[in-house]
Amino acid sequence: MKVSTLGTTAAHRPAPDPAVRGPRPGHPPHHTPLWVPAATGPHHPPAFTPATSLLVVDSRDTGRAWAPLGVRTVRVGRDLSGSAPAWTSYLKALHQQGHAPRTLVFDLPAATTSPERAADLTLPLLRALCCSTRRTPLHVAFLVTGRARPELAAAFGAIAQQAGAEDGRIHAVSLAVQTLPPWARDPLHTALGELALPRPKLAEVRYTPTGREVRVLRAAPAPRPGTPRAALRPGGRYLLTDTGEGDGARLALALARTHRARIVLLAPECGPAPADPRITHVAGRLSRAEDVRAAVRVALHHFGSLDGVLHCAGHAEGRPLSQLSAATARQVLADAVTGAAHLDDATAALSLDFFALTTAAPAYRTATGAALPAATARALGALAASRAHLARAGLRRGLSLALCRPDRTGPPTPDALNRALADGHSELTVHPAAH
Repeated sequence: MKVSTLGTTAAHRPAPDPAVRGPRPGHPPHHTPLWVPAATGPHHPPAFTPATSLLVVDSRDTGRAWAPLGVRTVRVGRDLSGSAPAWTSYLKALHQQGHAPRTLVFDLPAATTSPERAADLTLPLLRALCCSTRRTPLHVAFLVTGRARPELAAAFGAIAQQAGAEDGRIHAVSLAVQTLPPWARDPLHTALGELALPRPKLAEVRYTPTGREVRVLRAAPAPRPGTPRAALRPGGRYLLTDTGEGDGARLALALARTHRARIVLLAPECGPAPADPRITHVAGRLSRAEDVRAAVRVALHHFGSLDGVLHCAGHAEGRPLSQLSAATARQVLADAVTGAAHLDDATAALSLDFFALTTAAPAYRTATGAALPAATARALGALAASRAHLARAGLRRGLSLALCRPDRTGPPTPDALNRALADGHSELTVHPAAH
């Protein structure tokens, strides 16, 4: 492990932050996602049957609790390599045999499927579908079973929404089944029933003990006028992260200057020659839990404790699904999303003022190439909401925030962070409502 102090260069100076401008009349800039109850409606039996469906499962998952009969199943890694060319050949053969599926269900058990592995299982097939000459619509469900990893279903809500925007033949939804509804035999039956319903705008649905719920985006209350409650302490002790784009380094320098903050910065490479003794750079990858734990140990050794965590996830490269490789998505999700989960695990016992996750990606609006950035942003929001839930149960300390700032350059300023933390939401997106 390499440790050094981070100096000041022109490349690392804080960029101006346009996010602190006042809202435009009639366009509240802050929105927050909510789950709202939604009746399923009469769909017994579902419009789609197992005979016209294709179920995609992970061959590594040997402990599956359910195995529906009568559905064509592909075990990625055993029946098929899972590459885009392999899927293209397989789908072509099904079409020639007259067995082209009407519905496609990806089985993604939350307990055993990381976001990176889910990318390996899903993105090559989506790429093959987007590049195909198929004329008929295909209904796709990303089926996440269990209560673990809420960030997984959130990420695939973004991918589902983007798939429909980029390819009108694909009607996709992310479906989290925490509890089977009374009418369903198994999770596949739930997915086929859900695919018979109109797709919600944000393409996220979940079944909980209280019933069916859909994700919606609502305007957050306008912040109170005046100076916000200070979340950042003068001389505060903070752990910051940088996925390689420099946002974490710029924010660290801004906090050191404006708040005399003492900072440990975890980033892939060591910075320039030592210049600011208040910033200690720890070289490591967020995707490696041992590197994150090492950075926390350095912070505790230097400071005795931590007041806050700031994870700067940056902005993933935008590519259409027809060009997005699983390898690219795997690396982005590993550092930005799994890295955030590692940070939460490593600081779970600490009495923090806040745990903040920031990104410049659009979480809830569609644009060409937005699938991976949006998936990252939504996943961070789900992680913040999950941590807030643990805090209410007494298992975490401090505010939890995911701040999505699309179309902004550079990291948020300390003032923007204070204002976002003062709003009290676990997820804020700074842009007009999704469209």
